[in-house]
Amino acid sequence: MSTPDQQRGEERHSRSENNRNGSISSEKKADRRATQYDVSRSDMAVLHAAGRRSIRKSRRKGKSRRTAKGARLYKQGYNRGYNEGVRQGQSSFGLVFEGVSIIIPTYNQRDYVLQCVSSIEKHTPAPFEIIVVDNASKDGTAEAMLRKGGMVRVAALDQNRGFAGGVNHGLMMARGRHILVLNNDTLVTPGWLDNMMTCLASDPKIGVVGPVTNYIGGDQQIQVPYREVEEMWPFAATHNRPDADKHRITDRLVGFCWLFSRELLERVGYLDEGYAVGNFEDDDWIIRVKLAGYQLAVAGDAFIHHFGSVSMKALGEQDFAVVNKDNEQFYSQKWGDPHALVAETSRLARQQTSGTPSGQQEDGDTNPMDPRQRISTQGSQDPALQFRHSYDFYPEGSFLSDAKGDVYTLTGGRRRKLNIPVPRGISPVQIAKPDLLAIPAGEALISAGELQGWPMETHQLPTTAVESSHNGWAEGSIVAAVDAPEIRYQISGDKRRRFVSVYAAERWGVHSGHIINVSADQLNSMEEGWPIIAPPQLLNPDL
Repeated sequence: MSTPDQQRGEERHSRSENNRNGSISSEKKADRRATQYDVSRSDMAVLHAAGRRSIRKSRRKGKSRRTAKGARLYKQGYNRGYNEGVRQGQSSFGLVFEGVSIIIPTYNQRDYVLQCVSSIEKHTPAPFEIIVVDNASKDGTAEAMLRKGGMVRVAALDQNRGFAGGVNHGLMMARGRHILVLNNDTLVTPGWLDNMMTCLASDPKIGVVGPVTNYIGGDQQIQVPYREVEEMWPFAATHNRPDADKHRITDRLVGFCWLFSRELLERVGYLDEGYAVGNFEDDDWIIRVKLAGYQLAVAGDAFIHHFGSVSMKALGEQDFAVVNKDNEQFYSQKWGDPHALVAETSRLARQQTSGTPSGQQEDGDTNPMDPRQRISTQGSQDPALQFRHSYDFYPEGSFLSDAKGDVYTLTGGRRRKLNIPVPRGISPVQIAKPDLLAIPAGEALISAGELQGWPMETHQLPTTAVESSHNGWAEGSIVAAVDAPEIRYQISGDKRRRFVSVYAAERWGVHSGHIINVSADQLNSMEEGWPIIAPPQLLNPDL
């Protein structure tokens, strides 16, 4: 029998043998676990690398899918927004807002126009928009105005179109119920626009309103106590207290600041761009306003500061003199005697309402004056006076076109579109689209047989006389008295209609080969119709 110590030794020996023969020792297990861990770690490294590549690919695919989806959504949103914008633009085309469109033409006077716009923003509470038309300035005017933003809309023209061209572009953009043309070298003051609007609304016969100022021609200039602009503001605040007693009718308004309605613009039309740079185009437009039957008024309680012809002075004295002389000559050639013309038209308007015999004349002012200062307002006080359109002063049978090349004939006060090629020998006269659309539409011409050329050479005139014409002249004939061949008339509706100048006749394509010489007695035996004026020249293809 073994002792306890021997038994314990045998047990230890037995466990040792068992570990060697039948089971893995703890050291071997640890070694194996270590080996297995190393193998697994290597395999897992490969797996992790593959997983990361798989994840990156998955992420790239997900990002690609999201990017493609985002692009599709963006494109869909863009298309929806664009289509909605087009729809709103189409539905709002021709609509106006109940406010004032302030048009400021400018050329190389950045600091002045910035001051002008700032004064408008500060002292004009009424709803308004500002339209700055930059005539290709070289001093960064357009860029400065674009940065300003807010209520300012900017048209940066690619060439200098002068005062008339700049104003016309702004008129084309204007959306307000009322329109104000303003020089860039002005500062408006508290209450200026409200007082001018009150004056305009005081009488439906008033068509255009101007303010008073420190520097301008005519009766709009007033004496001022200040020498520096800083001193102007307290003077203006006191002067501009509303006072209807300071509103007055005038003969002339200078174009440095005009307020008028959209309705007047639609009747009178754009400024004539035949005047280079500036000067006399405002007088030209005012004649047409008065021919349409409107009055002019000065709002004496509306003062604005005018630095004075800054852009024109920049030309230099010699160039300014040349431009001014050329424009004055063009003005005289176009209108002849505007005082007599406006008086004659007012008389004709009264005849239509009162039945005054056509031969009856009224005394007029014969004092020799600057013709721009002698534009008469006589007759505009008549409450029965009806406002007229520019096309009332266009010749019957004439051919008109717009900038797109569509051609119409003016027949019986209606425009009839030519849906046939324009026959040879016909040279349509281009007028602005708004002027054309103001003429009531008639049936389109679809047959060349319906078309009669105008003006016609004397040998082309038909022998058939106009019905009820006791002189036997065909409708549309061009006649002149033997002793005054430069004064030409159109026979229209058995009336004689005088071309206001040789230029006006030539503008409508009339030359000596169209004229029938008649006696003065024959002419004077006919009733007098509306005079015929030249349409304004339009150099901007967008008008």
